[in-house]
Amino acid sequence: MKSTNPFDDSPRGSAGGGAGTNPFSDDNNEDETHPNADVSFATSTLKNHNNTTAALNTASMSHTSGSIVEPSSIMAGGPSESAWQDLGDLPYRRVHLYSNISWGCTTISHKNKTQFKDKEQQQQFQPGQSSQHSNNSDEEEMNEERFGLSWYPKSYVDAVRSHQNVSGDASEVARLLSTTTTTLVAGCPNGGPIAAVTIPLLSSGISGSSASAGGGKGIMGSSGFGSKTTIRIMNNAGSILAKIPFPPPKHELMDLSTTSSTAVLQHRGPGDILTIGFTSRCVLVVVLRDSLTLCYDLSGKSVLPPFFALKFNSGNHHTASPSRGGQVKLSGTELLEARVYEGGCAVLGVDMNSSIVELLDEHDDPAYADGMDISSRRIVPKSSAFSSSSSSSSDHDPTRGDDSPFFLAPPPHYAIVTPLPTAMFSRSKHLSFGCIAVLPRQYSPSGRPELFLSTSDGSVVVAEANPSTSPNNGLTDVDCRSRINDGGGMGSSSAPIISMVFAPNGRFLACFTSNSVLTVVSTTFESKVLEFNTSSGSSSPPRSMAWCGEDSVVLHWKNLGVLLVGPYGDWLRFPYGEDDEMGTAAMTGSRVHGDSEVYLVQEMDCCRVLTSNVVELLQRVPPGTADLLRIGSIEPGALLLDASDAFDSGSSNADEAARSITAREGLLSEAILDCLIAAVGEFDVRVQKRMLRAASYGLHFACKDETYRNKNPGRPSHEAVAFVRASRKLRVLNAIRRQGIGFAMTSAQYDAVMPKGVVARLMAAGRPSLAASISEYLKLGRRVRDYARAMKASAFVTSPPESSMTDSQIAEEAIRIIQGKEKGGKKAQDEEEDSLSSPPSSGMYASVALAAHRSGRKGVADLLIMLEESPEDKVHALLTIGAYADAAAVAAKARDSNLIYTTISAYEGGLPNNEEGKSLYFSGIINKFPTEAVNMFTSYYCRLGTLAVGDANPAVNIFLRRQKHTEAGLMIAKKALLVESMEGNKREQQKIEMLKDASKIFDVGGKDCAFQKACVDEQIQLMAEQEQLRLAYGSNEVAPPSSSVTSTIMSILKHGAVDQRSAHKLNADAERIAKKFKVPEKRLWHVKVRAFSESGQWAVLRNFCDSRAKPPIGIKPFALAVIKGKQGEAEIMHYVGLMQDKTDADDRYDLLCEAGLWKKALEEAVKQGDGRKIVNVRSLCNNPDIQRLCDKYI
Repeated sequence: MKSTNPFDDSPRGSAGGGAGTNPFSDDNNEDETHPNADVSFATSTLKNHNNTTAALNTASMSHTSGSIVEPSSIMAGGPSESAWQDLGDLPYRRVHLYSNISWGCTTISHKNKTQFKDKEQQQQFQPGQSSQHSNNSDEEEMNEERFGLSWYPKSYVDAVRSHQNVSGDASEVARLLSTTTTTLVAGCPNGGPIAAVTIPLLSSGISGSSASAGGGKGIMGSSGFGSKTTIRIMNNAGSILAKIPFPPPKHELMDLSTTSSTAVLQHRGPGDILTIGFTSRCVLVVVLRDSLTLCYDLSGKSVLPPFFALKFNSGNHHTASPSRGGQVKLSGTELLEARVYEGGCAVLGVDMNSSIVELLDEHDDPAYADGMDISSRRIVPKSSAFSSSSSSSSDHDPTRGDDSPFFLAPPPHYAIVTPLPTAMFSRSKHLSFGCIAVLPRQYSPSGRPELFLSTSDGSVVVAEANPSTSPNNGLTDVDCRSRINDGGGMGSSSAPIISMVFAPNGRFLACFTSNSVLTVVSTTFESKVLEFNTSSGSSSPPRSMAWCGEDSVVLHWKNLGVLLVGPYGDWLRFPYGEDDEMGTAAMTGSRVHGDSEVYLVQEMDCCRVLTSNVVELLQRVPPGTADLLRIGSIEPGALLLDASDAFDSGSSNADEAARSITAREGLLSEAILDCLIAAVGEFDVRVQKRMLRAASYGLHFACKDETYRNKNPGRPSHEAVAFVRASRKLRVLNAIRRQGIGFAMTSAQYDAVMPKGVVARLMAAGRPSLAASISEYLKLGRRVRDYARAMKASAFVTSPPESSMTDSQIAEEAIRIIQGKEKGGKKAQDEEEDSLSSPPSSGMYASVALAAHRSGRKGVADLLIMLEESPEDKVHALLTIGAYADAAAVAAKARDSNLIYTTISAYEGGLPNNEEGKSLYFSGIINKFPTEAVNMFTSYYCRLGTLAVGDANPAVNIFLRRQKHTEAGLMIAKKALLVESMEGNKREQQKIEMLKDASKIFDVGGKDCAFQKACVDEQIQLMAEQEQLRLAYGSNEVAPPSSSVTSTIMSILKHGAVDQRSAHKLNADAERIAKKFKVPEKRLWHVKVRAFSESGQWAVLRNFCDSRAKPPIGIKPFALAVIKGKQGEAEIMHYVGLMQDKTDADDRYDLLCEAGLWKKALEEAVKQGDGRKIVNVRSLCNNPDIQRLCDKYI
């Protein structure tokens, strides 16, 4: 079997066809078709993601559930098959999708409004457009004039007309405007919306005195274009989805975060836009000439803060002006080229530095972002107290952001910016870079995107997105000079590449060189599969270059049309010029404005071509379709199709033709599947029905065969299931291709994005009603269906209501939509019971309530939010609308500490950052929040206040507001003891001040705090006495800071050993402090004994013992102190001898044993006549003599 992809690593010989001829010659008949050509194609395998079980219970074309329109209701002049044209042995077709388009039309006429009964569908709900914007849209259009996809200020157009005296000729005006302006057009992948913006050419200027070539008068330059423009997002039928003003509002630029917190404010105009493009996640990326990057969704809302893809550094050519403080404001680098690809964008600066921006979202693996290069930086939305719901608030600015890391979960959108050291490579190799292309991460060996840069010497450098961990900083010169520029004599061997485009499958790279040679090589540059010279038609590079699927390359030149180059050098030329479009206009009634506008949008299986009034597809005819519709085909599907046509025409040969297919087993099944595969690949509804009728005819014929019926008794056959799936797919595709929806999606693209992706794109494009109908019709997952219905309900509550509807009626209708029970509608009994038994998924009511709140219907929001059963979603919704106390009550009822903390943090973030805001913060939580929240609030700040670096004031404030004076005073007192930030007197003085504050708080507490107040006051007095002692004796050792009364007395007495001259005075001070702080006499004696013994004042200790005949603590503490001090036997016996009372006998024996005086201990034991003590001496003593004496007494 031949490969379906001719761009194989080992291709066969080039076909003769159009190879080697001039593709731009008018003598070639490029419109000629070859219906009799014998071409064989491999059968495509289509992916199917539909629900098989649901499909078995659904009729194919007669199913009436949901709001999917019948294929026959697609607008007149819709998709129709064009004549095929052979590119070698591959047939291609030019499919007209939408004709007579008026780009920017805001009013859409639907023929089948009755099938969509909700107000959102009838009123053409446009997401991202406020009511004020809708009111001002007519005024904006009056100030602009439209020429196809180009929009100009009316004043600018009037000036051109008056300057050139061409007021009545629209074509001439459009031609003159195109000389000073350009229109950037980008298409969202997989048949998605289109973005367009008209900008002035920077090189043009006012030349009023210069003569033009045509009229002899000067052409007005772009300086009169104005300082503003509008980026329009439209569907393929020309209806506006969103309008984005440019330059962006100042607050978006103000939110650029810098290391010096300096706001970036620069004057920007339409000429600053360098390029625009869509990612595969439907994010519109706008790159300015200084690398400032803006990101929007399909509703025109900013999803990320503006950021510089290539920051300024000292080596850049672009200079930055210093501010008054001497600091340089953050700015970007002037760009040479920017390229938006399916995963983000890449930029190349004039200084040869480059970077890759990866746009990710919450569905990507967070581990991928964690593995980014060390030089990369994250761009995330402004962090808030609560995650996703805060972005829905009307007071929240989603463009605010910073480079903070992820804490709990990735945000809905974020970016990774990786700078690449290409400038260093350029300087070391003495070369420059020309153009760039990005290989998406799913196709690169490293799993991260790779940047391909063409060099001035005709080679290509590959830069990986992890330069810090890759050899040679991740830069590799593939050295493809000879492979790309050998040319066979077609040009210079050093012609640099000026344009590069990757194939949709990432396997091949199309390169266009400066000598007008198109070369296709493998991504690894190991093989070259195509080389095609275009210099005979034009020496200038094409305006645009794209792939048409995976088989051919499309190039467009102005006034030369579109050239389709096949894998073996074959080509087809489609004029797309004025003559061609005039012919199209004659057939469709469309209008043509001046020079033809042609824009190419690369798709995975085709190429979308956009002109001033037509949207077409250049597509390789699907192999299944070619097999069926080829004249003389003997494929099973073709035979079944002929039999079906004969049956419809009433021919008697129909039955005989059908029976011939069943002659061989399995042939009929193959024929049915071939018809179904071909049907889903068609755009013409008549052809779809014809092929489905053929498949249905085969199924009915197979049911008569008993052998066929016995294969799966009691269950639908595989062919029947495939028929239902194909019918459902066609119904969905035809519905989204309608002119009111404008999705130019093919069957392969539908399989790629899957039904869930189709529903998501419809909701992003402002079509929640159709999204809900499709999700119900295809029986997608419950979460998907609930979300689609919630979006539909949100569109209903935000649309202008009927004057007679109250808030409760609006809420009831929204509830019916969420539950899938629209007013007046009927549902199957099983679906109704399922809806009643299982409530909607969590968050549905909350999301609709938020939409109602944003539209100003607070009553509706309050009614809906009460029905939300998920505490988390309900809390986040209440926080968004500002009901913080209610959110705290819900969180407390759910006993979720995380939600309580989130509520408290959100309340703090919603207040002004000043003293008044802080006061409202504490009083609001204490007075309005539930007890659980207040306790958590208190515990949090108490824990924070006990830390050495923490602030105790919030906790004290909380305790005081709660009338808890004891806790407040203790918090200050504890914090005072932890003060370590200062040294010396300053630290002690700060402690004293804090303790005085604590004393005042205890004083306010009255009798309940009397004990604590006394303790704090005594501590203050003690610290004052300690300070006086340190000053009097000139040493900190006499009274160390933060010491207790006992420690202070001990330090004073110990200091006598150091300053013996002041010993008497020190003893007096110790007595004074002990008396002042009422130290008990026994404790004082113990302190003195310990102080004298530890400081070695043995004589003072003996005198202190002899100062009284009977010390209050006895003699034993003195004896133990001497023993521990390892004094001699005489000193020990002095104190033991003082113990002569009978009650002291046991103490004498213990002291002698403690001192190791075993002989005297034995004598004391014998004297007491205690045998146990004698035995104890014998067991403890190791002296044999003493042991013999012990044995004698025992």
